[in-house]
Amino acid sequence: MTKTSLTKLLKRGILAAILISTGRSTGYSQDGNSQESTAVPAEQISSREGAWEFSRGRITTARRTVTLAPKAEHKPALSIRFIPDSFNAKLGNAAIYYLKAGGFFEQTAALQAKQKFEVDSRAAAGDREFAPFIWLETELKDLPVEKVKEYLVYTSFQPLFLEEAASRLHCDFDRQIKSVENPVGYLLPEVQAIRDVARIQAMRFLVAMAENRPDDAVKILGQLIAMGPHLCQEPFLVSNLVGTACVNIGLQQAYYLSEHADAPNLYWAIAQLPKPLIQMDQSLAYEREFLFEQVKALREVDSIPKPDGYWSEFIDRFTAAMKGIGSPFDQSEAIGKAGITLAIGSNVPKAREYLVEIEGMSHDTLDKLPNAQIFFLAVRRFYERYRDEEFKVSFLPEHARNKARVTSKEFGEFGLRYGLITLPTSVFLPAVQAAQGASLRTQQQLALWQTVEALRNHLATHDNKLPATLEELELPAPHDPLTNGPFEYIAHAAGATLKGAEHPGLQYQLELRTKPINP
Repeated sequence: MTKTSLTKLLKRGILAAILISTGRSTGYSQDGNSQESTAVPAEQISSREGAWEFSRGRITTARRTVTLAPKAEHKPALSIRFIPDSFNAKLGNAAIYYLKAGGFFEQTAALQAKQKFEVDSRAAAGDREFAPFIWLETELKDLPVEKVKEYLVYTSFQPLFLEEAASRLHCDFDRQIKSVENPVGYLLPEVQAIRDVARIQAMRFLVAMAENRPDDAVKILGQLIAMGPHLCQEPFLVSNLVGTACVNIGLQQAYYLSEHADAPNLYWAIAQLPKPLIQMDQSLAYEREFLFEQVKALREVDSIPKPDGYWSEFIDRFTAAMKGIGSPFDQSEAIGKAGITLAIGSNVPKAREYLVEIEGMSHDTLDKLPNAQIFFLAVRRFYERYRDEEFKVSFLPEHARNKARVTSKEFGEFGLRYGLITLPTSVFLPAVQAAQGASLRTQQQLALWQTVEALRNHLATHDNKLPATLEELELPAPHDPLTNGPFEYIAHAAGATLKGAEHPGLQYQLELRTKPINP
């Protein structure tokens, strides 16, 4: 198992969560007010993943056609749950079972066989996409079921452990992160393993659907969904992102259930999920202090004058703590202490400008401080101010967050105006926006799916006819979390189009069709 540090996983985790939950997002949002559905021309489709098509324009559209199978709401209404409630959940720690499912305990031979399959498959494919994970991008009707089942034999120990993990409310990997001297170097090999487990679990879901076992598919999907809230009990945003990715791996396939005549209506199962499903309170609390946890010496920085000798030693501690974070901090050894000191000195005028104009400090106070102290005081004050500008957004309703947060353009302007004092802030804060955005996209996907299940109920009670508007639904359609308003729904001759609001760069679009009823 490759050992991977928190800083590397953070970069990979953000990217994976965004790609899995958004498709391949580019650009910024636009207003979509078309009055009828039009299919995306094949030449405009940039990629396909299973039943999903991704087309790129000014934004990316993730589009899927869903041929709805009528199904009235399940009775008893709350008898299907993806995640157990507090009364029915078992005592114990889900983390132990995730570790077992990842093969951390006595599964070496099985993992070696699995890895050999993957290596051989890659070699045989050459430049082409290769099994096993290409199967997640294959439409269900084209799935090579027997080959997938052959591959799943290598991890046949997983289902029992994942069932046990999903049955527990709590998940604790006992990180003790506050006692760690170098948080960005913290190793998280099991995080990668859990994401790998989620992909394999999604293959089990597809096999269950291909074999007409929708009840088993619902159970498997619930185990994927449980990974999100479980990994949100971690103090790391990267774990939250991986949990989000695991959920979205499942949600990417979930509409196969909406198309299956024997699949139960899952409206109330979705309704019972936590809102939001991806809750980041614990990791955001830690992330807010992350720079000070990584560079503990920054907590000593204040406006009380300290001698030059103290700041010479402080620079050594600061550069050592920032080592390994990535560019440009990894260049500190190359330029040496003299170069670092020179860079700090050249940025003191901008640091003074910031402290006077934004923090309200007087020139007389700053004249009493060594240059290094002025620089690091500005670093700390800038980080605290704009960190809280970002974190305060998490206390707003989801639909109001984008309007309130500091944009990347504004950060770019800060960097041009105030120089190097903004660098630690620009390195650490984008992860917060990425994680919150991934959580919001997941909530939107769940709301879209719940709306589809409400439509299945309507079809079952209205002669297989789609409603003219969502207001006609007996089971109310949830609002779009991005706007706190209704989803865009347009009935037309071919069926209906259901759209989510754009989240920067991406819009989900479902083309809804009705399944003919056999006489």
